[in-house]
Amino acid sequence: MTKKMKKRKEEKERTDSNIPTGLNSDYFLLRTRRLRRVGAVTFPEEGDLGQESEVVDPTTGLTLRHRTAIVRTWDLVRPDIKIHGANFFLAAEVDGHEHTDAHIQHSLRLVMMSISSMVDNLDDVSVLVEILKTTAVNHKQRGIPHNDFVSFFQLLLSPVLVKYLRDNLGAAWSPVAEEGWTQVLKVINSVIFSVYEA
Repeated sequence: MTKKMKKRKEEKERTDSNIPTGLNSDYFLLRTRRLRRVGAVTFPEEGDLGQESEVVDPTTGLTLRHRTAIVRTWDLVRPDIKIHGANFFLAAEVDGHEHTDAHIQHSLRLVMMSISSMVDNLDDVSVLVEILKTTAVNHKQRGIPHNDFVSFFQLLLSPVLVKYLRDNLGAAWSPVAEEGWTQVLKVINSVIFSVYEA
């Protein structure tokens, strides 16, 4: 192991040991590992993806460029998904959505895990739709009212998630990523609401 690698490992261990267990702490938000800022690069979705790159999927409305950007950006979040779940919760509070209920905190972390599953299935639309339908059926069977579910998705998840990703990915965020995430969240909303309304 090189000196540089040892130094990184020690720094990471120091950072990890300094994270307190309480979620509602400004200290927690400040001390968590941040995504690295990157310089000027060309992202895969901006390169040549072939003739299929601009073909819009009729079910999701996503192109190959969108799917590539979504996967690329989520792969930056995935390694620290629990930390991002907690920070997403704090970002939701900062944006004026005060959810102090422990159930909501837990739900937001589960949302992050569910998003991972959805991102993993962007290329298999039938599986993606089934995941979304199952999510809706589970919530409906637990007696979560339609209006609560609608407000959670439209007022909290969609706008706050896109803003959270934009703010935390910095230069790794791209206009194509913004379009893709905005569209995929519309699809999530649409499929889940259709099950609730059925």
